Amino acid sequence: MEVEKVDFKKLFPDKKVTQKKILDFFDKKGFYIVLVLCITIIGVTAALVTTHNITSSKNYGSDNIISPDMASGIMDEDDSSTYLLEDELDIQNAEEAAAKTTKETGQPSNTIASPTPKPTEEPKKTELPKEQKATEPPKEEKKPKTQAENKTTAAQTASNKENAIQTFAMPVFGKVTLEFAMDKLVYSKTLEEWRAHSGVDLRADRGTPVKVVADGVVTEIKNDPRFGVTVIVEHSNGIKTLYANLASTDMVTPNQKVKQGEIIGSVGNTAIIESAEPPHLHFEVLKDGKPVDPGDYLSLSSE
Repeated sequence: MEVEKVDFKKLFPDKKVTQKKILDFFDKKGFYIVLVLCITIIGVTAALVTTHNITSSKNYGSDNIISPDMASGIMDEDDSSTYLLEDELDIQNAEEAAAKTTKETGQPSNTIASPTPKPTEEPKKTELPKEQKATEPPKEEKKPKTQAENKTTAAQTASNKENAIQTFAMPVFGKVTLEFAMDKLVYSKTLEEWRAHSGVDLRADRGTPVKVVADGVVTEIKNDPRFGVTVIVEHSNGIKTLYANLASTDMVTPNQKVKQGEIIGSVGNTAIIESAEPPHLHFEVLKDGKPVDPGDYLSLSSE
């Protein structure tokens, strides 16, 4: 039995035409088909990668465990440098250490510092038994002074007394007829005016002995045109005493040492500016060259 040969050319008379159309179709729309296929492949790949990352983060995210190989393989967005997660972990640990230090000390830490080594512990002090512990020394009791110490104290007291002004004795005994007045004015019967008065006038009859009030040295004897015959005696501590309206200058001499109560003159009537006053001694006290109130040194009476 013979098989008849089929003439495909007759069956598909337009074969060349069909191939041409197919080629024309791919020339015009083939680019879009390829683009769609590429997009589809990219989408599938992205979905697979996302699913893989989510699974990996669930397995390792809670413990922040990433292998060094994975960390070294992670790239920046610009693919210019590799970002190592080990550095980030070191910074995080340093920040936690700084926060812990701030919480313990109460002082904020401005910089992240590397952990410092713990100081070495000081050796414990061994305590001595109670019997060997040092006790406070007993307080020293004040011992009574010996005879030699008493003599030294007495000598010092005597020396101090020698350096100090002795208590003034009265140069003459009599009431005050004209008081000390440097910060106010008193009336002068002789001058008939109100004026200052640098001393006190002690009433006493003419010829009454005038005594030095304390130990000292006669520094000056003069006939003053206002107060008449005047004697000045220098004492210690910058104190001088002045005795005026005396009768004469024959009783003492300059540089003569005098003792308290020694007579240095007598009451006279030689003070011209006080000639209208009753007989008296004009007495002054000078401290560092300035007149001061004799009432601070003498027991005066105005009665």
